[in-house]
Amino acid sequence: MAAELPARFPLELPEVPGAVRAALGRLSAAGFETFLVGRCVRDALRGERLRDFGAATGAPPERVLELFPSAVPIGGPFGTAMVPTTAGPLDVTPFRAGGCIEDDLARRDLTLDAMAWDPARAELVDPFDGRADLAKGRLRAVGSAEERLAEDPLRALRAARLSAMLGFEVEAALEAAMARARGLLARVAHERLRSELARLLLGPEVEAALALLRRTGLEQELAPGARPDAARVVAALPADLELRLAAWLRGSAAAGALRRLHFGRAASERVLRLLELHPVDRSAEPGSEAGLRRLLRRAGDSQLRGLLALRRAELAVASPAEAAAVGARLEALEEALAQLRRTRELAGRRGALALGGAEVMAILGCGPGPLVGRALRFLAERVAEDPERNEPAALRALLVRFAADEPAPRRAGDPGGEP
Repeated sequence: MAAELPARFPLELPEVPGAVRAALGRLSAAGFETFLVGRCVRDALRGERLRDFGAATGAPPERVLELFPSAVPIGGPFGTAMVPTTAGPLDVTPFRAGGCIEDDLARRDLTLDAMAWDPARAELVDPFDGRADLAKGRLRAVGSAEERLAEDPLRALRAARLSAMLGFEVEAALEAAMARARGLLARVAHERLRSELARLLLGPEVEAALALLRRTGLEQELAPGARPDAARVVAALPADLELRLAAWLRGSAAAGALRRLHFGRAASERVLRLLELHPVDRSAEPGSEAGLRRLLRRAGDSQLRGLLALRRAELAVASPAEAAAVGARLEALEEALAQLRRTRELAGRRGALALGGAEVMAILGCGPGPLVGRALRFLAERVAEDPERNEPAALRALLVRFAADEPAPRRAGDPGGEP
């Protein structure tokens, strides 16, 4: 596509750190054209902080390693080397095709990343109107979208990830090519898919990105069976990867999806436990102390917070009737759990009660045994409900009520009595 704007025009980028400029200058001084490329150029044009420095050069890989003895070859199809600088790593890659920067840019996936900055001439090279697409908030392929995705099918998922990160719309031709490329994802290393997907799920515009995955059929390849409300529920959650993964994988064969995408064992187990206990309001009834204790034991405080957040996110996108009905039940459960925590905390430090075990035994007329433990737990629960009850007279009155509901205590020495 012919450029609507000048393919080259003067541009100074004072944001580029001196250490990066020096590395680029060393390659230029050795006789090799060298350009800053990729995300750092895009970020500079958007007025954002520069990071992820990359360079395209006419120098072959072995010459780059000679010029930078501390450089580390990191492989890849283009012979990239990581050059350490005081401003951060600089990834240096030989021109991808041909012998000039224009040929290199023509093989990149999206126009907003097919721009280069020439530090020697203080000039921007933009043969595919990346600036125009940045201004319009548009993701567009360089040349033929189908050809670019066929070269590396991961680019389909990368386009969705960038839409999540930047909030840009995907051009119709690119979206159509993404749909046709869905069957090509099997060619992509699972680790690369996982990396893109994790960044997508944490993006600020994740709802639109997941909706794009659904429209193009990519979601069906990655998480078959995901629920229709997945995108909206994920977006209603905080940017926590495991929590958003659980929300996205509801209804799917989650264990298989996590295994195929090579998520770590510990993270996968936490996601699967969230799904196992979801929805939390059906895992325990507010009035069942045993059920609540079992839920706390199985989930733990951290995952319990995640379960409650996941259910709240579902209610945020549910119908008003469902949100009202389930919301009331969820509030009752949260209150019951909070009270149980307070009780557990107080019971864990019995000395906080204004009556000790000896006084309880004297009032109940019994010796040491399970009855005393039940009485102390009863008092702890009542104090958790109202801390002002934690004074001797109030606790004695509560013990009288407790004793009236308990079988008559057996004295030490009675047949079958407590020792």
